[in-house]
Amino acid sequence: MTTLRLAFGSLRFRRGAFIATFINVFAGAAVLMAFASLLDTAQGDAVSAADASSLRTIAGAVGGWGLVIVGFGVASTTNLAVRQRQAELALLKAVGATPRQISRLIIGEGAVVAVVAAALGVLPAFLIGRAVLEALSRTDQIGHDVSYRFGSLALAAGLSTTLLATLGATAVTARSAGRVSAREALSQATADSRAIGTGRVIAGGVLLAAGVGCALTIATVLKDEGFTTLSVAGQACIASAIGLALLSPIVLRVVALPIELATRRSAAASAYLAVSAVRERTRQIASVTMPVIVLTGLAVGTLYIQRIHNDANAAEGIVITVEDRSVQTLNLIIIGMISLFAAVVLVNNCVASLLARRQEFGLTRKIGATPGQLLRAVAWETSIAATCGLALGTVSAAIGIAGFAYGRTGSVNLDLDRTPYLAVVALVIGLTFVASLPAARRSLTVPMIDAAGPTRG
Repeated sequence: MTTLRLAFGSLRFRRGAFIATFINVFAGAAVLMAFASLLDTAQGDAVSAADASSLRTIAGAVGGWGLVIVGFGVASTTNLAVRQRQAELALLKAVGATPRQISRLIIGEGAVVAVVAAALGVLPAFLIGRAVLEALSRTDQIGHDVSYRFGSLALAAGLSTTLLATLGATAVTARSAGRVSAREALSQATADSRAIGTGRVIAGGVLLAAGVGCALTIATVLKDEGFTTLSVAGQACIASAIGLALLSPIVLRVVALPIELATRRSAAASAYLAVSAVRERTRQIASVTMPVIVLTGLAVGTLYIQRIHNDANAAEGIVITVEDRSVQTLNLIIIGMISLFAAVVLVNNCVASLLARRQEFGLTRKIGATPGQLLRAVAWETSIAATCGLALGTVSAAIGIAGFAYGRTGSVNLDLDRTPYLAVVALVIGLTFVASLPAARRSLTVPMIDAAGPTRG
């Protein structure tokens, strides 16, 4: 009970620090419950066996990978929030808090946020689920007489999946925070140059290998298995994207070195400040890079895999069947919902990471940096984070695309329209800068003396 009271007190004192996590959980719960409601709809009396099967397939496809994506998004936000509280955690340890108590505190905070956010996500989930059913009905994927139902399965599956993803992500973060000593926590409050954990490297490598394995499977074994081939190709993109996202701090540190060498010849203070931030706050910058990777990998991969499939059917004179239209609609719905969630995570992480740097900006201004220089430095940081994310996201998409293209057409050298790719790139860059620059400008509106002092979050 003492830990729970402390968790509630922390939430009241640092409301701003938990807003990003709340929004991520809220959006994830709404998406998961919306698609879980299709399971309730499939149990309707007037639903045919074919319609019920289609509804269950869509709900299962989104629910499985939705759990992974929601857990990943919440984990990135939770990690960011905990890193911003290292000084507070160091103080708790200095006065006698044990690693287990620290872990229970963080998990308790996550549980409270998850329950409140998931409960508030019920109404949006109802509206989204009804809109999805109407879209399926308008495109003749299911019968027009199917009535929408939002019942116990939506609540049970959606809420349990959301809580599982949130508590799992929070537990991993809490375990890592609990192992850090008070001295290390104080040093990480000012810089985050500690090497990423072995477990994270292994997990990233395993997921990347799984993505490559899925691509090789569809290129050799599952060449013409219809929906199964498309589904495994999508899994190749998702697994590769999450694997590369976990490994992105390593890439950022590697990229920072040549940029630092190149900017040494320049007198631009903003470039120097940006490279220093990337080098010293790699994990914080990676919190922006990771959702960029996932968003790019999923969007680009799904769009081009579907296009290759359609072009191959047209070249072979294959008439598009109802099943083909169902698969295409399913892919677009899945990519739309998951990409929307990834975009929410991206904007959230951009805003949260920059608003929490008011003290850093205040100290930098004390030693002579101007607000203009700091804004340009943030623009540099955003460019580096977005560019790395786009590059790694493109690689993850290419893994799934190459495997599917070879399995479907026998070649990976295809002449594809670049418009969808450029549209995704423009969307990612726009979201990143629209979120980052206003947040940085807001942080700089705080008077220098106030900004340089401790903040409540």
